[in-house]
Amino acid sequence: MQGMIDNQEEQGIVPRMVKSVFERIQQASESIEFTVKVSMLEIYCENLKDLLNPIKDKMIIKQDPIKGIFIPDLTEKYISEANDIYKIMAEGNHNRATAATLMNAHSS
Repeated sequence: MQGMIDNQEEQGIVPRMVKSVFERIQQASESIEFTVKVSMLEIYCENLKDLLNPIKDKMIIKQDPIKGIFIPDLTEKYISEANDIYKIMAEGNHNRATAATLMNAHSS
């Protein structure tokens, strides 16, 4: 999904989507205001963990008629450019749970 963020030919769908979103924002009318925020969550062994604040684990998914589906207290960071997201992705990836498998030494 992420691929090699720094290599355009080997980027995954997530970095390509981020680039596309910010290109569209730049092309939009100046009368439109955008707010972009990002969070990163891991589901591992049926537990939810906030990857931007790893102390927050065992989180729960809730549903509200107005908010829709959400995770209370999930860390959200406001960003203004694609590079901000790439830095946050690196931070979140550092906090992921990994365990070796026979197929991949860094499986998650």
